[in-house]
Amino acid sequence: MDSLHFHWGLIVFWTIKLLKIFGIIPGAIAARWVQKFYQKQRQKRATEGWPTAEATIQSGKVETEGGRHWAEITYSYFVEEYRAGTYVRHFRREADAEDFVRQVRDKRLQVHYKESNPDTSVILDRDFDMIALLVPQTG
Repeated sequence: MDSLHFHWGLIVFWTIKLLKIFGIIPGAIAARWVQKFYQKQRQKRATEGWPTAEATIQSGKVETEGGRHWAEITYSYFVEEYRAGTYVRHFRREADAEDFVRQVRDKRLQVHYKESNPDTSVILDRDFDMIALLVPQTG
């Protein structure tokens, strides 16, 4: 079994377990924490040996739902062929998300990709912070 699928299975398992134990709202908050933890772990693994390529930001959009705001950034990079990925960052205010999208549009930065599966990629938060003014994000 691919390790990525194994991790998602654990995330789903713990999310359902947290929802059962704590109820919908506290369980959803706990599930969000699990997701953020997994994202940080994935970024950490990427810095420990995944090769890099130059990525170009292709587009960005701001989504809002239930008072939550996030920027969804689409990027492309070349490893044997052109590939694409998505980066998501959460914000407290919609205006901050819009500023972030505006600041990173058309920029270039490093993307880490999994050597055995170059379609699996990640851009580190710190790499985005280098090209954008430090726009506040949620915890």
